[in-house]
Amino acid sequence: MTPLRKWIWIAVIFFGIWVVALMGFAGAGVYFVASHIDMKSSTTSDAGRAFGAVKSTFKEQKPLFEIDSQERAKAARPIAEIPTSTVKPHYLWIQAWDPDEERLVKISVPFWLLRLGKRKVDFAHGGDGFDLDRLNIDVQELERIGPVIVIDFRSPSGERVLLWTQ
Repeated sequence: MTPLRKWIWIAVIFFGIWVVALMGFAGAGVYFVASHIDMKSSTTSDAGRAFGAVKSTFKEQKPLFEIDSQERAKAARPIAEIPTSTVKPHYLWIQAWDPDEERLVKISVPFWLLRLGKRKVDFAHGGDGFDLDRLNIDVQELERIGPVIVIDFRSPSGERVLLWTQ
């Protein structure tokens, strides 16, 4: 075998391994996203029960943030005054209800993914999405506080969004 032919085979094998690895990473990414997003059709009453079930685990706890009529978030109470919890949350959960499409979406975002950097979590169709920076709270503060309702928002048109840590 000539040296040129030998290098061509090495290049083909290297390229083949690279393609297989790339397909493996893509498959793992698709699996990860699919296992963290649950989207289903739902009636208004079923969606109400789903939101009620989540809120019942937090007793009478108020959300950390309130949303005003201009959809600006403001802290309902000073975050620094909230005591440190002994229970550390592992996920930021987002549950959203779209009454027009009768769709209930539930997304879990692991805290290790949130810690990777300032990433925007977009769960709206062409909307602004959700951004932790917009709330002026960092992931370490959410972890320190422990399981908590972050936002419970209802729009005048019927959409509802609930964010919590667990």
